[in-house]
Amino acid sequence: MQCSVCGAEAEDLASGEFDGLVVRCKHCGEYAIEDRALNAFLRLDYDARVAALDKAKTGAGAGARPEITPGSF
Repeated sequence: MQCSVCGAEAEDLASGEFDGLVVRCKHCGEYAIEDRALNAFLRLDYDARVAALDKAKTGAGAGARPEITPGSF
């Protein structure tokens, strides 16, 4: 799969426990995107996607996976 943020090769880590995408990218790291935010997130330009991921990383606790939600952008 491709990273939803930068488009690089990425790994899909999704499981039945999370409603959305869970991605591991060598460039962007590991993150999740809630299903209810996914369509709007994918329509953002590159800079806005990076900013949303940065906001999610800032809001995640130490060692927690950042989650992109509708409030991330």
